[in-house]
Amino acid sequence: MKGLSTRFHLALGLSSLVISVMLVALYMGLIPDRDPAVRMGRLALAETLAISATELIDEEDNDRLTRVVRFVARRNADLMSVGVRRTTGELLMQVGDHDRNWRPPPGNISTDSLLMVPIHSGPRLWGHMELRFVPLQPAAWWGVLTLGPVRLIIAVALASFVVFFLYLRRMLRHLDPSKVIPGRVRNAFDTLADGLLVLDPKGQIVLANKAFVDMVGRNPDELTGKPATLLPWTNSAQALFHSAETPWAACLADGQPRHNFMMYLVDARSYRRTFMVNCSPVPGAAGKPAGVLVSFDDVTELEEKEIELRLARDQAEAANRAKSDFLANMSHEIRTPMNAILGFTELLRRGYQHSAADVQKYLNTIHSSGKHLVELINDILDLSKVEAGRLDVERIPCAVHEVVGEVVRVMNVRAQEKNVGLNVEFPERLPATVLTDAGRLRQVITNLVGNALKFTSQGGVTVKIYLRNEGVPRMHLDIIDTGIGIPHDKLDAIFEPFVQAESSTTRKFGGTGLGLAIARRFARALGGDVVASSVIGKGSTFHVSFETGDLAGVQWLSPQQLRETQDKVADAEVASWAFPADTLVLVVDDGAENRELVRLVLENAGLKVMEAENGAVALERVIAHKPALVLMDLQMPVMDGFTATRTLRERGLEVPILALTANAMKGFEREIEGTGFSGYLTKPVDIDGMLAELARRLGGQQVGTVAADGARSMVGGLVASAQSAATPMQALLDSTEPIVSRLAGHPRLAKVARSFALQLPDKLKAMGAALEAGNMEELAQLAHWLKGAGGTVGFDAFFEPTREFELHAKAGRAPELQAGLKLLLAMADRIVVPEVPGAAPPAAPLPPLAPAPA
Repeated sequence: MKGLSTRFHLALGLSSLVISVMLVALYMGLIPDRDPAVRMGRLALAETLAISATELIDEEDNDRLTRVVRFVARRNADLMSVGVRRTTGELLMQVGDHDRNWRPPPGNISTDSLLMVPIHSGPRLWGHMELRFVPLQPAAWWGVLTLGPVRLIIAVALASFVVFFLYLRRMLRHLDPSKVIPGRVRNAFDTLADGLLVLDPKGQIVLANKAFVDMVGRNPDELTGKPATLLPWTNSAQALFHSAETPWAACLADGQPRHNFMMYLVDARSYRRTFMVNCSPVPGAAGKPAGVLVSFDDVTELEEKEIELRLARDQAEAANRAKSDFLANMSHEIRTPMNAILGFTELLRRGYQHSAADVQKYLNTIHSSGKHLVELINDILDLSKVEAGRLDVERIPCAVHEVVGEVVRVMNVRAQEKNVGLNVEFPERLPATVLTDAGRLRQVITNLVGNALKFTSQGGVTVKIYLRNEGVPRMHLDIIDTGIGIPHDKLDAIFEPFVQAESSTTRKFGGTGLGLAIARRFARALGGDVVASSVIGKGSTFHVSFETGDLAGVQWLSPQQLRETQDKVADAEVASWAFPADTLVLVVDDGAENRELVRLVLENAGLKVMEAENGAVALERVIAHKPALVLMDLQMPVMDGFTATRTLRERGLEVPILALTANAMKGFEREIEGTGFSGYLTKPVDIDGMLAELARRLGGQQVGTVAADGARSMVGGLVASAQSAATPMQALLDSTEPIVSRLAGHPRLAKVARSFALQLPDKLKAMGAALEAGNMEELAQLAHWLKGAGGTVGFDAFFEPTREFELHAKAGRAPELQAGLKLLLAMADRIVVPEVPGAAPPAAPLPPLAPAPA
């Protein structure tokens, strides 16, 4: 029987032998049996009563007979009832409930419990004496157990088993196979840290040391004498080993040792252990192994470490691949704008431009490529700040609806170029301001709206703003597009750095895969999150949330008020500034080109500009000329900006000093404020931002605007006539007001405006020829040039007509193009060519417009 010790089996076998001997003795009658004696006693009693009854019946003394029978019944506990019955069946007398207990024995032959003794009266049979005794054994099968010999055998069996079991406890110590090994060797085995088994030639366990027993969680008695394959050994695939597949079986078969065999075992605690198994044969007679010594080295932790190392290696390789992919991607992303910047700069440097329009086109390309390059660098810096734990956010009052409006106004140009819609919805009232970081919020919205526009080719993008109280109040923005959609299993992955939904996305749409990662981390830093939902082919929704801070006492705006604010934002224009007369600004920079750029911008705004190439020169010129404001570069030879500013502050200079720095890392402002700077402007310089900052510090006043969204302001009476006419286009066509460039009065830039005005007739003539030939692609390119160049050189009135003309050319609408070209020709006739000393006279006017082809 499994689970029982050898001692138990031996004791049980010996007890069985004793029982067998006693059964043979019982069969041979060697064991006394009391039942025959009881039967004889009952028979003698019955005969005695019958004789007594015969005499008393002859004397007809029934009362005395009754007393005798009752006396006998009282003295015999086994006698249940007694009756005297005549041959006629009449029951003459009875003791006990004889009539109910008595059942005549089969064939009227007496048994050990039913006795019938005849009673004679003279020579004739008078009747019978009937005695009912308790049966010597129950009628059921278990009655056998009550028999004397059986009880004796059972008692002897139990006693002998206990005696043998206790006796064998001592004797089996000398018979235990494990005791074949000397005690000192066994003790030495138990001190080993590795598990150890000694197997006999049949593969059965002779000895299991303490380490092995502890490892597998088994009792030594459960293992001794059992085959080693009794334990559930498995391979790496968790398949059980067959007995012939084990290393000790192979070792016993050929007598050769086995080393470093990997086996697995689930111990008694259901923990899967890994063992490195080594087998060495024990030499025996005739060169055959007398057994095998098996050692088990528990390498479970090592394997787990190995698995962790493999996982870490895989993660490192994945990170390395991601880095390589990122570098390749960034190489492409950076080289693309750099190629344009260097290429078109080289064209300008070599003088390959054929006209002022070419120059303007090259400059526009360089400018847009440079802005794209800065955006890439900012994305990388933002991500590095987040991952380095240096992301700082501030909580200041911020009008969320205005921030969204600004982003939408800027992005609307891209939306118009793709001919898709971009709008904002206010389904409910909102607080006028909330406490958050406007700069970070703007980055989040810009990234998400720009991303939505990039993947939307038809339909549009909608930004929905609303407020929810989720324990704390949070502002929510839904950016909904009708673009290509995102696979459901990619919705989480797209928020990882350098990851896009598909590998082909980068090739088709571009991008670094950083925008969404940065947006989510900024949103979380603001107390919210960014999540996405999408349907392939129908579009995506990016849901932004962020905490608003305490809204107590904040003004609330209705949806109508919010829309009116948006209209104002949409109509916002780039400000023109007027500064106090003779206001001097010192520009300190070691780059001559940087100084020249800032000089041109500031002088165009009416400021006086003085330059210094390093901090040491700046110290001298500040003392000599006392400027109203200093723009100070930080990294310069001779003396850097930090040292120069610190020295100026020590000398008592109190005028504003603004740092010019390419360091865009958040938190840098604390360093420059500690040095004495009043603030900072980042490079590349944001001209509008710089002029606004200078106006704030120097008392500048806004005196005019230029439409920032491309719908440029008209000059003079053109605006009034446009407002009174049926449509803006009709107003432009009917107007006779001259069109003057904003740069006409600028001493340096007027010649650029003049160059545009002089080459405009040739461009319009080329547009007419392209329209007549039906070349819509060339028409669109010419209109695109006119749209950008006209606004750049100050002829803002051309932007809106040429924008619509470009859209009509892309759509192939010939009648609208005919009307649009007629309008452009009429406007060209009203251009005032800026006067520049030494310049050539204007060209002859264009011939009348030919009718459009049918």
